[in-house]
Amino acid sequence: MGKYYIWFVVVVAGLAGLIRLLLPRRFAELQLERFKAANAISKAKMRSLLFLAVGVVFGGIYFLPWGHQSWIIIGTIFSIMSAAEAYFQAQYPTLEALVFQSRLLGILYLGLAAGSYVMLKKV
Repeated sequence: MGKYYIWFVVVVAGLAGLIRLLLPRRFAELQLERFKAANAISKAKMRSLLFLAVGVVFGGIYFLPWGHQSWIIIGTIFSIMSAAEAYFQAQYPTLEALVFQSRLLGILYLGLAAGSYVMLKKV
């Protein structure tokens, strides 16, 4: 199961990173447009709490006797990055801030995809 989850993270994080690095301004404009809807910022903050809860669950699983596996660490990192992305986009919904966040998260997501691919060889 862990091998399939790591492949999922490699593909999803890799695509997310590429889109954010290749088209940072367009991606930020789309995010900004999404935040214009009613209650969009509060929904994004709730989504960040949900992602954080998933990260805490993954982190808790790691400390179980059978939990010392690389896919659990990757799941924790991926969930916490997603939580931080949703929170900071809702906290700073200006175009320039979203462009900066897009570039930064693009680098981090590509790093996670590359690190996950390296870990895939060990699974």
